[in-house]
Amino acid sequence: MASALCLPGDEVPLGGAVPGLGVALDGDSGRAFATAAGVLRSSEEEVRIENLRKRYIPQKGDCVVGIVMARNSEFYKVDIRSPSPAFLPSLAWNGATKKNRPQLEIGMLVYARVEAAHPDLDTELTCVDPETKKSWNTGEVLYGELKGGLSFEVALSAAQRLLSVDSFILDRLGKDFAYELCVGQNGRVWLLAPTARETVLLLQAIRRSFGMTNVQIEAM
Repeated sequence: MASALCLPGDEVPLGGAVPGLGVALDGDSGRAFATAAGVLRSSEEEVRIENLRKRYIPQKGDCVVGIVMARNSEFYKVDIRSPSPAFLPSLAWNGATKKNRPQLEIGMLVYARVEAAHPDLDTELTCVDPETKKSWNTGEVLYGELKGGLSFEVALSAAQRLLSVDSFILDRLGKDFAYELCVGQNGRVWLLAPTARETVLLLQAIRRSFGMTNVQIEAM
């Protein structure tokens, strides 16, 4: 995979690939341009920009790992590493009612989707999964409370690498360890392993892998 640094407005060669994150296509000229500063990553299928910024800017449809900061009867205030907290309506769960709904406490972790994002309004989250009819309390819905384990933060570009379907480090660790991992596009990661020792080993391996080649990861 080829890589190079670029700035917003720089022309990006597609070479037959499709534009990905951080790359916009000019419909009139057919030329592609960078919309963010970062590292240009090119493969046969896609050209994208790995943004080097640390502050997360919410986008509708993003999946994030948040921490409950405050609560009332109507909604939860959630930290998603953005300039301002987001809010999660207390009924924004599959099958939730006023009498049957999750009760999140301050400090709990939650995996949610960005329902609405606007620069001048609070970001709205939801834990409703439109892909299933199952209720939130079955434990089989994609979104919801993340129980146990620990959370840590990584750069947004690192989160994107972990989210890729061919993440070498996660595939390699899966051969030796049993673990659960939830990566938010906001750069917060939740990790659960059978023992505290395995959790620490996994955490260290994931953090050390950023910037390494696959050969270096294999030898780690």
